[in-house]
Amino acid sequence: MSQSNDSTLETDPAPSEQSSLSAESKKPWQKGAMSATRASLYALGVIAILGGAVWGGRQLLTPSSPPAVAQSRGSQPTPVKLEKLQASPLIQSSQFVGALEAKERVALQAETDGRVTEIFVESGEEVQKGTPILQLSAERSQAEVNRAQADVDAARSAVRTAEAELAAAEADVRSARSEVNLQNEEYQRTQFLVEEGAQAQQQLDRVQRDRESALSRLEAAQKQVDAARSRLDQERSALNRAQAELEAVQEDLKDTLVVSPINGTIGDINAEIGEYLQARNQDDLTVISQNNVLELNLRIPIEQADQLQKGLTVELVTANREQPLKTGRINFISPQVDMQAQAVLAKAVFKNPDGKLKDDQFVQARVIWEEKTGVLMPTTAVSRLGGQTFAFVAQPSEAEDQLIAKQKPVQLGAIQGNNYQVISGLQPGDTLITSGILNLSDGAPIMPQEDSDQ
Repeated sequence: MSQSNDSTLETDPAPSEQSSLSAESKKPWQKGAMSATRASLYALGVIAILGGAVWGGRQLLTPSSPPAVAQSRGSQPTPVKLEKLQASPLIQSSQFVGALEAKERVALQAETDGRVTEIFVESGEEVQKGTPILQLSAERSQAEVNRAQADVDAARSAVRTAEAELAAAEADVRSARSEVNLQNEEYQRTQFLVEEGAQAQQQLDRVQRDRESALSRLEAAQKQVDAARSRLDQERSALNRAQAELEAVQEDLKDTLVVSPINGTIGDINAEIGEYLQARNQDDLTVISQNNVLELNLRIPIEQADQLQKGLTVELVTANREQPLKTGRINFISPQVDMQAQAVLAKAVFKNPDGKLKDDQFVQARVIWEEKTGVLMPTTAVSRLGGQTFAFVAQPSEAEDQLIAKQKPVQLGAIQGNNYQVISGLQPGDTLITSGILNLSDGAPIMPQEDSDQ
């Protein structure tokens, strides 16, 4: 019996061992089943997520899909401001920086050497043509002017004396010529009588001597005329020299007073009382500018030069002002290109009666290339989604007497002031929603605010 018991122990496994073997034999099948189940669940989850994403994206990118009536009825209207779009001028322009330049400007310099004794004006003062600017001490005194004037008077007197002497000499010539004519007639008459035997030869000899004396006197008188003319020429030359010297002295004395040659505004005065100035050998004393009309120098890139033409509108603009400061027109286009800058010089004229613009002032200018009619929308009314631009317009609901927001894709152009130029998507007459757009969706009910600009 003991042996049988031993054999039983050796051949039959214990119950715990049987259960252990049974569990181990089941593990591979159970693991395979669980892995398959999990994979299926994961696949279903991924499909569900992808499907939801696709559906949501279509919903977001399809703003024109018709709204659900139940949703419109169930939500509260959003208060918004409305604006009726109108046809507006669309401006194609470019901005440049240029320098203003006075059309009439004069740089003053001393015309003679001298020391500054008085300054009559101040920088920034408005002056008229001929207004004294400063006084220099005279290198030549008034006494020199008086002496030069006396020399001129003496030369004039000498000229008058020479003219009188010439006149007397010419009178002597006329008298001597008359005497010669008489002696010639007497000689011919006496010669005839002598030939006829009516008079003696001695009488003819006497007449011959008288005739020769008359000819000698005529010759002497003619020489006196020539001498008188020579003296007159000399005296006239002396008078011219005296007058030139007088004018030079007077000019030097006059140049000590520097005056304004134009109407304008005095610039910075580069001289002080007591300072010695040398004529044309120094910096400008001051610059006088006439700012009533100014020219703007613009350098237009060569890529835009083909758009340039005389008469184009140019506006002076500032960052904190919507309306242009001044408006002018292009009146000059250079026929040459600046090789270094690769630009074309253009000039525009601006009237400046109020004096707000200054000579040599740098300004920002807008050149208007083209102007046409279109639609403008405020920049604050633009919404962006998925890289696209949209606008909300107010439309009546189909289901009830209620305004709703209709989302429209728009194509925008350049910014013009505080507005976008609308290339497509909106038309004049559309009612644009200009506020509260962050709280809107396509088809959402809206309520116009009382202070709407409609």
